[in-house]
Amino acid sequence: MSSEEIKDIGERIAKASRELYNNGLVKGTSGNISARVPSTETFLIKPSGARMGFLKPEELVLVDLQGKKVSGELDVSLETPMHAAIYRARSDVHAIVHTHPPTATAFGIAKTAILPLQIEMFMLFPNGIPVVPFIAPGSKALAEAVQKKIADYDAVVLENHGIVTVGETIEAACDLNEMVEEAAKIQLLVTQLAGADAVNLARLKQKFKTENPVE
Repeated sequence: MSSEEIKDIGERIAKASRELYNNGLVKGTSGNISARVPSTETFLIKPSGARMGFLKPEELVLVDLQGKKVSGELDVSLETPMHAAIYRARSDVHAIVHTHPPTATAFGIAKTAILPLQIEMFMLFPNGIPVVPFIAPGSKALAEAVQKKIADYDAVVLENHGIVTVGETIEAACDLNEMVEEAAKIQLLVTQLAGADAVNLARLKQKFKTENPVE
């Protein structure tokens, strides 16, 4: 992997980070984003204390898959252990995004899974988006809990702590992050209009006829 390729990954991370901030998925210094460096056992991650909306490529920290800093002037993100654990568990994952979108975060606080009520959402996460019970941020226990759950899902809600999405590319992980928040908003409106009984995963699967529909 050449320095130019690593520079390109850094620039894409910074651009995605700004978009997440501008779309209201993170505020201040909250949230983090990372991307695997292809053909290596490392990944680039937002440093601790950096603002997503103003992240610069040169601020990113290079970390190995055990969560140890390889290079970079700033401290690693508090959630580096969680990112490293996901990369170790999912070789197909090349980017991870952790944000605090208001509606999806509220679902986590309410310990309520987010369901794919639209066919488009169903195509992205046919089994819904589960809630990982609260564990202290930055802890090994949280990293292990998310690692276990993310083995079967591309998106999870962290109780009292936002959401995590993964993807084959930085852009895919960010797009899914936005779709999770959109799904949460729709589910909130549906339950307000028609009650909680209108939201049922088994009925959704029956209605859409398949667990993995394609266009």
